[in-house]
Amino acid sequence: MKLVVPTLMLILCLGCDSQQVAGTGSQTGNSVVAGRIAPTDSVKNVSGVTVYLRPLRWTVGQGVPARGLDSTWTDAFGNYRFDSVPADTYRVEARRPGYGWSRTVRAYSPTVIVNTGSLQRWGRLTVEVNLSDSTWGGRLELYGLDRSVLLPDTGKSEIKVVFDSLPVGLQTLRIWSHDSSFCDAAVRIGPDSTSSMDYEHLDGRSEGPREDR
Repeated sequence: MKLVVPTLMLILCLGCDSQQVAGTGSQTGNSVVAGRIAPTDSVKNVSGVTVYLRPLRWTVGQGVPARGLDSTWTDAFGNYRFDSVPADTYRVEARRPGYGWSRTVRAYSPTVIVNTGSLQRWGRLTVEVNLSDSTWGGRLELYGLDRSVLLPDTGKSEIKVVFDSLPVGLQTLRIWSHDSSFCDAAVRIGPDSTSSMDYEHLDGRSEGPREDR
């Protein structure tokens, strides 16, 4: 039996000023992920913002997942919507030149709640890596985002990697080496600022991505 939500009710939910909006889906396990990007003093026009939906455990080095990647644009009121989203945990990322926002969301029920987002100035992450047998020729990636940097297999023993244009919030960086995950580390990205990480002092745990709830 298909769950039907009146169109007028859905429009009212998407256009309201509440801090949350709801999505709906069918009993097949798919959901509608819907949300809103609210205007701020810095970004008053929230029409045409690009919004991405990616599995949280995905990284760009893995290629396109079987369930695919999705993107859309906000309407004149900042609303966005993804239909037929398979059950999984995702990162929603909104992006406009100079500004970004992201949030993790679980799509395991017909109704999905996404907090209203607001675009903030991009942050930056610098990572200092001690290159060794474990890290030569590896790569640094951010879970649920399309950011990846290859590490050299020769040259200096210490390098600094810079990730620009990162959305504010908790992100998880991983280092891959020889086709296996060497380490995952959570880092909080601030607006219009630079966060730092030093892999020399990490213990090599590989626990997967952190949700920013």
